[in-house]
Amino acid sequence: MVYPETVHWFTIGEAMQSGSMYYDIWDALAPFSATVYMVVTWLFGRSVLALLIIGSVLTFIQALIINAFSINAKLFENNSNLPALVFVLLTSTSPAFFTLSPALLGLTFILLGLGKLLSHVEFRAKKDMHIIMIGLYFGVAPLFFLPYIVIIPISLILLGLFSNTVLRRYLLLLFSSATPLLISFFYYWVISDHPGYFIDNFILFNNKDAFYHSISWLERIEILSFSMFFLVLGILSFGKQRRLTNYQNRIMQLFVVLGILLTFILFLEKPVTPYGLVFILPVAAFFTTHFISLFKKRVFSLILSILLFLGPTALLWSYSTKFIDIASVKVNSLTKSKYLTSVKGKKIMVLGSAKNVYDEAKLAGPFYDWGLSKQFFTELDYYDNLIFLQNHIEASMPEIIIDLENNWPKISKRLPQISKRYHQVEPTIWVLKTNTIK
Repeated sequence: MVYPETVHWFTIGEAMQSGSMYYDIWDALAPFSATVYMVVTWLFGRSVLALLIIGSVLTFIQALIINAFSINAKLFENNSNLPALVFVLLTSTSPAFFTLSPALLGLTFILLGLGKLLSHVEFRAKKDMHIIMIGLYFGVAPLFFLPYIVIIPISLILLGLFSNTVLRRYLLLLFSSATPLLISFFYYWVISDHPGYFIDNFILFNNKDAFYHSISWLERIEILSFSMFFLVLGILSFGKQRRLTNYQNRIMQLFVVLGILLTFILFLEKPVTPYGLVFILPVAAFFTTHFISLFKKRVFSLILSILLFLGPTALLWSYSTKFIDIASVKVNSLTKSKYLTSVKGKKIMVLGSAKNVYDEAKLAGPFYDWGLSKQFFTELDYYDNLIFLQNHIEASMPEIIIDLENNWPKISKRLPQISKRYHQVEPTIWVLKTNTIK
């Protein structure tokens, strides 16, 4: 199953091979994720299979991380590989959860930071380096998936509720969390000579092009139904496990608070996609593992094991046969079929909101996200905008320009040296003249 967002990642990945984010490519994709997709497209092209395979490997690595901090922080009554197995099974309930998405990439660093935080809660560590590492892990996560920035205030809340950390270490955590973001800001400032590009194109995520529409709350619940079922059972089993220590009961409370606070990610993600729901799975795996440990009789354990193994298998089969298609993010009414023949394999520039046109075409110029780029094509009275347009069109020389909002005629009057290189073949399509191709 191919989701529209994969077109976005592949388009940015290809463009990154010859340009820099936020200056040469106007889009809100996080910088570290864009770099990963640059490597993926360079090695494998636009291969969805590569995203699934690499994502699956990353999922197993995350399972090992969960297993490691579960044992080190003594989260459960018995040490075993069960937390890792449960996480892998819950991740297998939807292809979106084990596809190499920005949310999955960033989740790795949230898990690493969470492991350090749990260790701090247990041992009341007094080392500043311990707090610094928590901050660095949580600071790197938003550079893969910006909505994960909520984990920084969440970590402060968790430390305040479940540890006796002194004020100086809260400040140290804030500083170390901000450090990766500050370094990225100064890096893009240096390469673009404009501090606003990184802030406007990445940090101010509400400027994203609304071409993709968020999945509904009902669809979110359906995608997470299997995981949420066991999460709720695990929470309801709270208090029924008599042999848990006071520390383990406190950790269960911590995960309840963590799960509630993490839902704020959904209010920051625009649009909300199936990929972005993966953040809840570690919390669900924690409570599912606790629920499983309640059953001591073999018959009940066998029934539960069958349900846990057959459930994800049935759900994946449903996706593959399209009995369930709720994970496909809706797009606006424009379809790529109208332009597919014209743009296939070409370098194109789209003036308007139509990201799916890039499915089989390459991005020419920086103007990918229309919400971020529109100002340059509509505010032509500003000299800086005209210079910016001219420089980037001359540098990229798109083979085809698709004008969906009737902006090109106005641009032609202001930039005649550019417009004379193109001729109109359809009402919305302008093609580079053969004798001007570099």
